[in-house]
Amino acid sequence: MTYHVTKSQKLSLLFLRVATGFLLIWIGLRRIVNGSAPGALRDLVELGDAATNALGYAAGGIQLAIGVFCVIGLWRRVVLPLQALIHGFTAASVWWAIIDPYRWYISGVDRIVFNSHVFYPTIITFAACLLLIAFRRMDHFSVDHMRAQPDSTG
Repeated sequence: MTYHVTKSQKLSLLFLRVATGFLLIWIGLRRIVNGSAPGALRDLVELGDAATNALGYAAGGIQLAIGVFCVIGLWRRVVLPLQALIHGFTAASVWWAIIDPYRWYISGVDRIVFNSHVFYPTIITFAACLLLIAFRRMDHFSVDHMRAQPDSTG
């Protein structure tokens, strides 16, 4: 299938990939620095402090690596779905903030005490990840795309 990709489309996909990737980098770095395991994992199993910290370091390292690969555009066929899975799981875990960010309708949900409307953008980030997967072939400013191009220098 032949299609023309404009420079603005290429730059937009680059910007989106870098922005969503850096979000994973910052989350991963925070987990590494704090040694905090993801909340959903902490709720699933009760572990001692050492095991929770180790889980936090591992989760942070994985998120950091996925974020770096996403930013540079390497192994996108695997990395972009993993990124979408992480951001999608995050969005699903704060579903109430997406449906009712100002707590007008939903009650009885164990909610975080501070402003829940700040979690609404998680659905936007998840949508951006899905868009990156859908338009992966148009993302020309990635290491994957550049490696796949034949060397024109002869």
